[in-house]
Order: sequence, then structure tokens, then C-alpha cells
Amino acid sequence: MTATIVLLSGAPGSGKSTLARALQAELGWPRVERDELYAGLMAGAGLTRGDVVPRGVELFWRMTAAYADADCSVIADATLYRDQSEADVRTVLVPAGVVCNVHCRTDLALGRFATRGHGAAMEARVRGNLPRVERPLDLGVPLLEVDTTDGHDPLLADVVRWVRAQNA
Repeated sequence: MTATIVLLSGAPGSGKSTLARALQAELGWPRVERDELYAGLMAGAGLTRGDVVPRGVELFWRMTAAYADADCSVIADATLYRDQSEADVRTVLVPAGVVCNVHCRTDLALGRFATRGHGAAMEARVRGNLPRVERPLDLGVPLLEVDTTDGHDPLLADVVRWVRAQNA
């Protein structure tokens, strides 16, 4: 069976990582989280934030595709950027497996992000990028939108069923 690649997308603070961890617990699939890759590259390779972004983005796509190439379904957790991420999904992930997009949304995203203490400059950057990330991208793959304002709507069990059905 071909691997399923579940892209968890949405704005910073939209609940992507929380939902990705819940899906991982339910499905038992590995999870690739771009923010963790960034942190690892900064600590393990001594890269600055400016240097880590292009390397981290490339590593995220390669690692996600590598799981699928090994016939292993995978959950991939990242903010996807309009007019940037679409090409990577189509050229790197679509050839590797069955791709579907679970897009997280909530009006609370920016406030949630601000509570993480990244500082005013990062908050301004996130605010400026909202038009590129808060709506789902046209990836040409099945899409499920999940409202994470108060739990998950649809419920986690329904999200799991939907994910499993994508490669049935």
C-alpha cells in the first residue's frame, strides 16, 4: 500500500502541533515537525535563525518524503506559505505518497502564538504573514479543515477516520 502523508497546516498558534501529536498517538505514525527541525539545526549544527530556515525547510520536505518512500505513512507538521509551499508539495511529496491536508484554524492563533514569548519582532513577522498562512493552500489534494478554538471540530475520532479513508 502507498504511504499516506498527512500535512498539518495552519497559522502559528492554530493548533497544528497539538493535533499532530494527537493524530500520532491515535495512528502510531511518525511525525516530522518543522519547528523541531529548526531547533535541532540551531543546536546541533550551530546555525543562526537566518541560516536555519532554508536548510530546515529543505530537510522537512526530504524527511517527510523519505518516510513515504519507505512505504511508511507520516504526519508532517508545518506552517505552509502561499506561493511558496505549493511547489514543494507537488514536486517532493505527491510523487512519494498519497497526500492530504488537515488545515487548523482559529481566531485565537495570534494570541496563542504571542503567549509563547517569541518577542515583538517575531510576533510582527507572524502577523505580517497571516494572509499567506491562515487559509488553506490550493495543493490539489484532499483537504479537511479543523477548528481548534475549543478542542477539535470535527472531533479527533472523525479526523482520524478521515485520514484513514484517504488511502483506503
